[in-house]
Amino acid sequence: MPLVSNASSFEDSWDDKSIPAGGFLITPIIELQQRYDSNIASENQDGVSSWITIFQPSVKLTREFGEFGKHNFEIDYIFAHGAYHASPDDSYNDHELSGKLNYEMNHRNRLMFQGGYIDAHEERGSRFSIGTGEVLTEPDTFEQVFGGMQYTFGAPTADARLELELGYLDNDYRSVYLEDPDTGEMVDTTATRDRKNSEIGGTFYYKIGGATDLTIEAWSTDISYDYTATPSEELSSVEQSVLVGAKWEATALTTGFAKVGYVRKDFDLEGRKTFDGVQWEVSASWEPKTYSIFTISSSREPHETNGEGYFDPETTGLAHLIRNTQHEIEWRHEWQDRVSTKLVYAISEDTYTGDEGKIREDNNTGATASVYYDMNYWLSFSLSYVYNDRESTRDHLEYDRNLATLGVRMAMF
Repeated sequence: MPLVSNASSFEDSWDDKSIPAGGFLITPIIELQQRYDSNIASENQDGVSSWITIFQPSVKLTREFGEFGKHNFEIDYIFAHGAYHASPDDSYNDHELSGKLNYEMNHRNRLMFQGGYIDAHEERGSRFSIGTGEVLTEPDTFEQVFGGMQYTFGAPTADARLELELGYLDNDYRSVYLEDPDTGEMVDTTATRDRKNSEIGGTFYYKIGGATDLTIEAWSTDISYDYTATPSEELSSVEQSVLVGAKWEATALTTGFAKVGYVRKDFDLEGRKTFDGVQWEVSASWEPKTYSIFTISSSREPHETNGEGYFDPETTGLAHLIRNTQHEIEWRHEWQDRVSTKLVYAISEDTYTGDEGKIREDNNTGATASVYYDMNYWLSFSLSYVYNDRESTRDHLEYDRNLATLGVRMAMF
């Protein structure tokens, strides 16, 4: 997958004005983007290029209630229509509806609930169509239902506090049927992608300084695939991890967190080799000036396998997970009150691993440069350039891609 996201050309933190209505606050936003994509299906060579027009309205509904506004909830709806001018079959309509409720029982006990529904698409040549995007007639589409609950014990200023979490994700691809060349039967090619994730875990925080907390995390995730074509292809598993680290704020002009630990993945299929290894996640921001911020991040974690990496026709091996390692550096700078920029450079390594060891390795490089201009509180413009490149031990999976985007963001109040 691309390292640098192209979902939006704008920052994700805004102080938008809202419309008061019956005790609620309504915040409508419209984003328009005109984009040029040099390789819409991430093909190895002779990729199709296209201009793309994206129309993305959204609305947010919020309310605070209870004594001194201790409780609040938020509902968000986002619609996105993308029109590909040179390839109409790639056009899409995405929907996302989500909600969140924060409930503070008292200063030591807090609850947070969240959930939502996503009806979206995957670009050709990404995820399950890596290396084969040109043979698809249209993007894959999927639905997701997700939910979660978090309970926090301990006041925010206390020396110790505990966060316990439950999470659920149901990922369901719309069926795509193709004829089996051997049997002539119609086969659902997306059935093996559908899965459910159930997660339970928690984080313990202990204050070891004025602005620094020691953290200890433990997580267990049950990953259950809905359908398996043959018993030997079963990928359901239980993934467990423990991480120890620290979280700090405004210490020597830096803010961030660092955690490292151990992850173990036990597969349901009897005889499949258990995966275990080191896992980490680090993110640190340095603010030498109030208008300039540098952020460095790094992570290593296992991912579910996908796409062309599932089977390797050149070996008898089965890649049943991806070990992802990623590093990124970002610089945000405000040149004037209304003008700011963002530069990002990222690299990652995806190692497809099976019972016979390494099946395949991809090295990804991504870079982005963006300029933002806030004309006033309700109207902003952006101009961005994104470059993505993949090198692989399998030559036909290599590609490069350039995207240029002009964006307009309008607050409707």
